[in-house]
Amino acid sequence: MPRAGLDQEIQELLNQRHFDKAKTLIDGWIEQEPDSADAFYFLGVAFYFQGQLGQTVEHLKKALSLDPHHTDASICLSVLYNDIGKYDDAGKVFEQANQSVSQKEKSGTDEVDKKFAVKHLEIADLYYRYRRFDEAIEEYSKAILLDPSTLDIRIRRAKAYAKKGFSTRSLQELQQLKREHPDFLPGKLQLGLLHYSQANILDAELEWEGVLEQEPMNREALAYLEMARKNRVKSAPTKN
Repeated sequence: MPRAGLDQEIQELLNQRHFDKAKTLIDGWIEQEPDSADAFYFLGVAFYFQGQLGQTVEHLKKALSLDPHHTDASICLSVLYNDIGKYDDAGKVFEQANQSVSQKEKSGTDEVDKKFAVKHLEIADLYYRYRRFDEAIEEYSKAILLDPSTLDIRIRRAKAYAKKGFSTRSLQELQQLKREHPDFLPGKLQLGLLHYSQANILDAELEWEGVLEQEPMNREALAYLEMARKNRVKSAPTKN
């Protein structure tokens, strides 16, 4: 069976949770090619799907010992370490894989770049959760460079700027996002929220009204406008 066909069949069996059949194919592959990093990677994935984390780590590490530049094994092991709280180990594996990819030619690496962008995004969100905004901004920036098509990352970076106290930088980020992608409504919603947080109620309302012009039943914009109008009523001076 051609290698590509074997890869695909094993992946399909794993997705269908036919682990015994998948393992039979993988064992045969390893018997024929005992130095195949791909085979050990798939064996690690099979154990991962069955909840056997120790075996997963063992076989992913085996794959990386055979091919230190095996991107999928690196990402999988890094994510696994992150999930079980071994953040230092996760960072080391991820950084090693990241350096390996950066040394390769750029052509054909778009999908790999997106995988690494996801990882940088996970790390950034973790930093953000623990209020380490400098590190979060740095990781969001790396993710944006690797995957500029995922616009939500720019919103998250703008939020981190605002939390850091860089309100002007946050505003610039969201305004630039609006100019470049005028149909991206989440960016306009967040821009309105930033204006609102700075007591620029009119500017906030204009952003949310702009969203409703494009999507009249947008629930978030409707809710935010209602919130702003109620706040304006409360703030209005009372007549004697």
